[in-house]
Amino acid sequence: MLNAIAYGFILPAVAVLHVRHAVVRRSGAILATIAGTAVATVGLAGSANVDVRPASLFVLGMWWWTIGKMWVQTGVMPRLFGQITAVLGLGAFVLVPVEAFSNLIGPTQPWFGAAHVVLGTWLLALSMAFARERTRPAGG
Repeated sequence: MLNAIAYGFILPAVAVLHVRHAVVRRSGAILATIAGTAVATVGLAGSANVDVRPASLFVLGMWWWTIGKMWVQTGVMPRLFGQITAVLGLGAFVLVPVEAFSNLIGPTQPWFGAAHVVLGTWLLALSMAFARERTRPAGG
């Protein structure tokens, strides 16, 4: 139940980010929105099915790499946060074959579980960045 709720809460962030991304890079906004939506759907499926976990890590990597790179290049979100996000995307890509191999041995779940912790922490940081923007005075 917690996974369903948590993955569902990714969608509002994807929607807010789509609006921001579309202003600076339409093609990146489309890819980021598709990948972010896939993170929510494929990630939830991976929570229930071990065979889907490598795909879940792949779409997470695609989303993080896309938005991280866009933030670094455009400043839509803080550039340092973009660099961290892009590096996390690369890390998720590296874990795809590791998780796939782990699944052949047995459902050990070490990397997928760690990815959940990192994703949750990253989402909290994203929400803090959104909140910080809302509390700034206009024009400052």
